[in-house]
Amino acid sequence: MKKRMLLACALTWAGANAAGYEMKSYVALDGKKQEAFAWCDAPDRVLALTQVREKPTKPQPATLVTWLKGRSGGPNRDTIQLGAGEGAAGSVFYAISGPGQKLPPNDYVRLSNIENVQDPSYRMSRVVSFRLAHKDYSCRYVKDATFIGVTQKRTVIIWNNGKAVTYATRNFDGSAGVYVTGGTVEHDDTGPVYLFETSSGYSYIVTYDQRANFVQVLRGNKVQSTEHFLAYSSSSPKP
Repeated sequence: MKKRMLLACALTWAGANAAGYEMKSYVALDGKKQEAFAWCDAPDRVLALTQVREKPTKPQPATLVTWLKGRSGGPNRDTIQLGAGEGAAGSVFYAISGPGQKLPPNDYVRLSNIENVQDPSYRMSRVVSFRLAHKDYSCRYVKDATFIGVTQKRTVIIWNNGKAVTYATRNFDGSAGVYVTGGTVEHDDTGPVYLFETSSGYSYIVTYDQRANFVQVLRGNKVQSTEHFLAYSSSSPKP
C-alpha cells in the first residue's frame, strides 16, 4: 500500500569488483537523472561532474554542477574541461579547467585509488575532494553504505549488510538527524523501495529507480514531506 502511494506521489564512474558489487552515481538536472562521473557532499555545497562522454583517459568537455546548501533554487552550471587522470600517493587527480580562464588551471577532483569498488573491502568508491578557485572542498564518505544521497536539506544514508537494514540522516542546518534500523526493502523491475518504521508512528521511505528518486516521511498514512535527491550513489550486488 505504502509503495503504491509512494510511486503515485513521486560517485564516481560505475564499477564492479570481483566480490560482486556495482556502484552507480547520478545527479538530477531539469527533472531528469544523469550519470555522474563524481559528486561531493561538501560542508557547504554539493558538487558534481556530469556529461562525461567516456572514461577520462584524455581531456574532454564536461559539466560542473554546484548546489549551495541551505539555499533554494536551481544549481549553478559551468562547462569545463576534464583532464586525464594522473595518479599520486593513493589518489587519482583529474584536472578541471574552464574556457576563458573562468576557472583557475590548478583545479581538480581527487578520487581514491585505494578505497574503491575494485577492492573487495569497499562497496563505495571514495571521492576525496574538489579543488575549485584555489579552495579545497572535502567530501563526505561512508565506506560500507548501500546508498548515500543528498536533498536540499540533508544527507540520507542506508546500510544493508544482508542481516540489518539501517537508515540515517545528516541535516544541513545542524539539527539532529535520525537513525532507524530494522528496515525492509522491496524490489521490482525498476529498483528498490526501502521502508523504515519507528515506534512513534513515523515512517521513512526511500526509492531510487527509473521513475522516482526521493525520501518521503509519513506519520501514520499522512505524508509529512517529500524530498528529491540532487545526487546519489548506490552499491548493489552485481547480477
